[in-house]
Amino acid sequence: MDEKNNERKEESPSTDGKLHLPKSFLILGGGSILVMAGVVVYTVFFYLTLPNHRTLDKNGEAIRHVPLPVPPNTFLPSGSGKTVALYEKPDFQLKVAGLSKAKTGFDASFELLAKTDGSGDSGLSFAVIGTPRWVDANRNAGEGSPSLSTATVFRKGRPGHFTIHFSRMPTGSSFDLYLGLAGTRGVKGDRYLIHFENLKTPGRPS
Repeated sequence: MDEKNNERKEESPSTDGKLHLPKSFLILGGGSILVMAGVVVYTVFFYLTLPNHRTLDKNGEAIRHVPLPVPPNTFLPSGSGKTVALYEKPDFQLKVAGLSKAKTGFDASFELLAKTDGSGDSGLSFAVIGTPRWVDANRNAGEGSPSLSTATVFRKGRPGHFTIHFSRMPTGSSFDLYLGLAGTRGVKGDRYLIHFENLKTPGRPS
């Protein structure tokens, strides 16, 4: 009798017609599905938070040339994140030296410090590529006019300055600023897409 019972127990897993999967397989499969669902939700959220380009185009303030991809929480700053006002590369560093209100809009001043004199020890010079832009949490954007000339040469260890005037003020307490530079001397041909985050709007409480 015992032998017959043992034979039935051994045969039962293969004769019940059900597929038995290991718990580890089920856990890994469930985790993979959750990750894929998270990626889909993030992608949808990213595109939903992009500013309405048609509305911005009507106002002449399109920001379609802002370098992407940018995560939604930095593309539309909330003011709760840390301020990023310094950009560093092996040949130079660029920082936001100040933001001040103007008769129309505001001025952003920048300090560029050359760490090297570049190739040929001739110093560094840059051209602004594209249009400098700011974006705030209220989906507003503005374009700027830079004062940087390619004839300006930055020498190692000697800080130089230039400004960008924005004719429109952000409506939020903070904003992000996008600036593109191309090397014309010392680092000729190199391009830099610069993103400053959570800068405080001039004249507004922090």
